[in-house]
Amino acid sequence: MSGKDKTVEIEISKRPENVNGVQKDKEGCSYEVGDGQVLLTDDWYPDPEGIYRRITHTPKDGWTISKIKNLQQNLNTFEGLEKHKSVSVYYWNSDYKKPLLIQLGTGDNDYYTTKNGDNNWNKSQGINPGTLREELDKQNCNKNNAHIIDLKEKDQDGNYNCPSGCNSQKINVSYSGNSYKTAFYSGRGYNFSVTSFKHNSSLQHGLPSLKDVREIRVYWYNSGKNPLLYCYEQSRKQRYFRKNSGTSNTWIEVSNASVPSVPYYPNLAIDFSKSSGLMYNGGGTDIKIAVLLSHIGDGYYRCQYSLRGGLFMVNSVIYSSVQLTEISPSTEAHLISVSGFYYGVKNPKDLPMPILIEFVIKDAGTTYRYYQKLSEIDDWKLLSRSGRTDQLVGEFLNLTLDKLKEFKDTLNKLNQSQAKVKELVELNKELAESSTTTIAGSSVGSGLGGAGLGALAMWKGPALIARLITRL
Repeated sequence: MSGKDKTVEIEISKRPENVNGVQKDKEGCSYEVGDGQVLLTDDWYPDPEGIYRRITHTPKDGWTISKIKNLQQNLNTFEGLEKHKSVSVYYWNSDYKKPLLIQLGTGDNDYYTTKNGDNNWNKSQGINPGTLREELDKQNCNKNNAHIIDLKEKDQDGNYNCPSGCNSQKINVSYSGNSYKTAFYSGRGYNFSVTSFKHNSSLQHGLPSLKDVREIRVYWYNSGKNPLLYCYEQSRKQRYFRKNSGTSNTWIEVSNASVPSVPYYPNLAIDFSKSSGLMYNGGGTDIKIAVLLSHIGDGYYRCQYSLRGGLFMVNSVIYSSVQLTEISPSTEAHLISVSGFYYGVKNPKDLPMPILIEFVIKDAGTTYRYYQKLSEIDDWKLLSRSGRTDQLVGEFLNLTLDKLKEFKDTLNKLNQSQAKVKELVELNKELAESSTTTIAGSSVGSGLGGAGLGALAMWKGPALIARLITRL
């Protein structure tokens, strides 16, 4: 039977990081259901904040999707399920127990939601790439009680409705006027969660989504036009954020509540061998760099380094302790993110050398610059794209990665061949030197009337030949 004649069930509780039932090999992550196999890929949304995560389940070998399950329970009322080649599930990055949206295939208008958190999912009209963020925010409000803070609501005590339109949460504001204005936001006496922040309808980037926060405090310039500093308390630990500049909508984490007076763009050192543990100096203590690792398909992985939308600069690009030469967008460039693309990741804690590196640069607009690996570990060059500065995505990204992987494999084979040739030369040299070895005080060579060479072949030749065959 062909793949279309065979069916497989999708189990949406499976994730790439799961241990039970998820296999990892050179093709990436997958799980088995009966005789069928389902491939897993994932990505983060929006880029680079990574507030939400999309996990895509794709049956291998063209098998047909028969059912969708969550923890072995059937999910119902999906239309034309057998016509779609994949199922994608969206989650809040702080909670994987409650799926927010389910998408069938890759087209628009095939999104499903559930109102009561039960197993009946209904097709939702009007969801497309332009409205996806808005719908995810609304679903996150209803299912995870995670809401949006509107920073413009600050000038007096009172309550306002969550801007997502969920109509389920009143956000409390307490106002205090001192040397600079202060506004407090709370969940009216209990912990609350936050998806994102807005100011005058403009999304604020670099501020993380929060789960179970006690209080949020925002400091303002005396003019009251622009927020200056932001902090929150979570599990008795306070964290502080400031704007890159006074009029921007991008924020970066700092060490304390000192009032910033000049634009600030931290300098980061990016180590492409690490998927965690990277830090930068926040003005007194080290601050973590956000790292998002995802399997994008066909055994390729992306590891993205960022401040979740806050702008920064780069002063060092290394792999472990090796400086990667010829890789630098500009010492003055303000970056949104830096990503490495990998093949053959066996352990996320031990990344191999990337085959492609991406810089996302914020200037008048947003531009993308790529570097490809050459023959040596530290030898890279700018990827030629005929002047294009847009992002490599989809088929174009896959084609580029396939070519770079093929180039890498060819280099590896060439290096192995060179190593074998070198070893052959050494063995041949050893054999030549052995032909004049002295045995019992006599020179083993032509002086023995030919008997010496035969004796040498009987004595040492087989061992050398065996070594040569084994190593070649």
